[in-house]
Amino acid sequence: MTPAKDPPDSGRGNFLSQGFRELGRKLARSKLRRTIRQQESERLAALTALGQAAWEGKIELGKHAGLRDRLAGLDARAGELSQESNRIEKDKSALDAQRTSELEGFATRRKAVEAKKSPVDAALRDARSRKAACEQAIKQAESRAAAIAGRIAGLDRDIASLGAAAGADAQQKIAAAQAERAKLASEQVELGPKLLASRTELPGYAAEDSRLAAESQKHAAEIAAIDAEQKAAIGRIDTELARLRTELQGATQQSGAVSKDRAGTFGELGKALYDGGERPAALSQPIERVASIDRDRAQSDSAHHASLAESSTVPGAAMAKFWGVLLGVPLILAVLGVGTYQYLHRSAPVSAAVAPEQVKQLNPGECEIKAPPDKGKGVSIDSNCVRREGVFADGFLESGKITYPDGRVAEGTFALGQQLGRGKLTWKDGRRYEGMFAEGRSWGQGIFVAADGTQYRGMFEPGVRLIGVGMRKSPDGSLLVGEFVDGKPSRKMMLVKDRTAEVVEIGKDGSILKKTPDTEPTGK
Repeated sequence: MTPAKDPPDSGRGNFLSQGFRELGRKLARSKLRRTIRQQESERLAALTALGQAAWEGKIELGKHAGLRDRLAGLDARAGELSQESNRIEKDKSALDAQRTSELEGFATRRKAVEAKKSPVDAALRDARSRKAACEQAIKQAESRAAAIAGRIAGLDRDIASLGAAAGADAQQKIAAAQAERAKLASEQVELGPKLLASRTELPGYAAEDSRLAAESQKHAAEIAAIDAEQKAAIGRIDTELARLRTELQGATQQSGAVSKDRAGTFGELGKALYDGGERPAALSQPIERVASIDRDRAQSDSAHHASLAESSTVPGAAMAKFWGVLLGVPLILAVLGVGTYQYLHRSAPVSAAVAPEQVKQLNPGECEIKAPPDKGKGVSIDSNCVRREGVFADGFLESGKITYPDGRVAEGTFALGQQLGRGKLTWKDGRRYEGMFAEGRSWGQGIFVAADGTQYRGMFEPGVRLIGVGMRKSPDGSLLVGEFVDGKPSRKMMLVKDRTAEVVEIGKDGSILKKTPDTEPTGK
C-alpha cells in the first residue's frame, strides 16, 4: 500500500515560507502587546472614573467603609489645603499691593528732593564758572603786571646806557625806549584797579560756591537716606513674600499628592465595586465602559495566545535556516563582489610610507608651493595647499596620501590624480570610508563609519551613499539589515539585537519608529 503524502505547505513546509510567516506573526504579536498595554491603561482610567462617580453620586459604600473613610479624610485634607492656599494667596496679594504702594511713596519723596536739588546744582555750576573766570582773570593780570615791571626795568637800563653815548642814532633809540616805557607805565596804572577789583570779587564767588555745594550735599544726603529707607522697607516685604511663596509651593505640592492619592483611591473603589458585582443603576454607564474594555482585552489575549500556539509548531531548525539565508546570502554576495572587483582592477601595491617633509603650514592661497617629482617618492604642494606624498609617475601621484586644507585625508592608489581602487578617506570630524573608489569617488563595496560611530556596510555610490542590500550597525550593537536607497534604509527593515530579530518600520529620517520593540527569540 502506498503511504500517504503530506499536503503541500504543511507544518513541515518550505522553511522560507515558514520563516516569513513567523516574522508576520511576531509583528502581529508586537502590535497585540501594545494594544493590551493600552487596554490596561484604559481599564485603570475607567475604574477610576467608576469610583469617582460612586463617591460623587453618594452611592451607599457600607461594604467599603475603609475606602469611604479614606476618601472622606482626603477630601477634608484637600479642603484644608485649599483654604490654606487661599489664605496665602490673599496675604501675598496684600503684600504685593503694599510693596507697590511703598515704592510709589518713596519715588514721590525722592522726586520732591530732586526737584529742590536740581536748581541748586544749576546755580552751583554757574557760581563755579564765575569763580573760575575770576581766578583766571587774576592769574592773567598778575602775569601781565610782572611782565610789564620786568620790561620797564630793562628799558630803564637801556636808557641809562644810551645816555652816555653820543650821536643822533643814540638819541633816536633813547626816544623810542622812553615812548615804550611811557606806554607800559600807562598800562601798568590801568591794570592795578582791575586786578584789585578781581581780587575783591573772588571771596564772594568762593563763599557762594561753598554755600551752594553744602546745600547740594544736604539734598544728596536726603536722597541717599530715602534710598536706604526704601531698601530696608522693600527688603522686609520681599523676605515675607519669599516665605509666602515657599508656603504656597508646599501647599500646592501637598494638594498634588492628595489629588494623586484621591485618584488612586477612586481606582481601588471602582475595582472593588466592579469585582464585587455591584451594579447600581446610577453607575450603569461607567460599569459598561469597564465591561467593554474587558471584552476587548479578552479578544486581544485570545489572539495573542493563538499566535504563540502557532509559533510553537515551527521547528527551530527551520528558523535557523531562514535566518542563515536571510543574513548570510547578502554577505556572501558582497564578499564575492569585492573579490571580483579587486581581481578586475588589480593595481600596484601601495609603497612604504614616506617620511613627511617639514613644510610650512599656511592658509589656502598662501602655501609654500612645491612641484611634484616626475618619478619616484616625493612630496608636492599646490597653490590650494593640497599636499600629496608618496610614489609619483609622470608628475602624478600613483600611491600614497593626499591631505586637503579642510582636514580630509585620502589614502590608497591614484590614477591621474584621482583615487582609484581600494582606498581610505577620512574627515576631520572622525568620519571614515574604507572601500572601493572610481574617479576619486566612492563606488563599490565598502564600509562607512559616521562621526557618532554608526557603521554602514555594503555597496556605495558617489557621495558615500549606501545602495542595495546592506547593513547599518548602531553604537549599541544593533543591526539594521535590508535594502538601502540613496543612503537611506527602506520603509521595512530587519532589526537584529541580542540574538533577536523582528521586522520594523523606518521613518523618513532613518530612525526606527518602533522605539521599544517587543522581541522574541529567533530560535538560533
